[in-house]
Amino acid sequence: MGAVDLGGVKQKGKKKGLRRPKRRVSVKLDMTPMVDIAFLLLIFYMVSTIFAQPQAMEVNLPPKSDVETPTKQSLVLTVRVDAQDRMFWNIGDVAPEPIELAALPKLLEDKVREVSGLITLLKINKGARYSRMVELLDRIEIVEYRLRMAQKAAIQRGALPADEKEFSYTFSLAPWTRLDTKKIAQVTGEVEAPEEE
Repeated sequence: MGAVDLGGVKQKGKKKGLRRPKRRVSVKLDMTPMVDIAFLLLIFYMVSTIFAQPQAMEVNLPPKSDVETPTKQSLVLTVRVDAQDRMFWNIGDVAPEPIELAALPKLLEDKVREVSGLITLLKINKGARYSRMVELLDRIEIVEYRLRMAQKAAIQRGALPADEKEFSYTFSLAPWTRLDTKKIAQVTGEVEAPEEE
């Protein structure tokens, strides 16, 4: 801790006179406890501080069911993203067509209004950037929000009954297959590269 030295100062020579020399008080501080406390606080804050919030994306999944529901191909809109992050879309067995990300929300809105019960299937190549999937899901969320707002406005105008079920966009993620690679190669005219097993 701290120590105080009250001993007088030794004189080097004799002084004449009545004055006595003043005693000097010297103080010695032991800094060891303060350093210990500083390091304990530093370690506490390093352990308890969250430097970066974990990023998570909320995806609502349907309840697990063993029953498969057959779906017509004419009700499935497939959006494919190849290894070069190019996007293609098609409905049913029609050949895929290229599309830009900015044009996707308009296309999805038009097709949902045009085809009742449309299901969107997203197929993303494992060589594509992860951010492309996030961008696709963001666009789907925007489309769902716009269609919900349009539905609410139609209910308020009286064009739809008040007990109309709230719109929910139906989409699914599916694995990229060799057939998808062949379809994209046919559209782009590229030679199909052999896939790794």
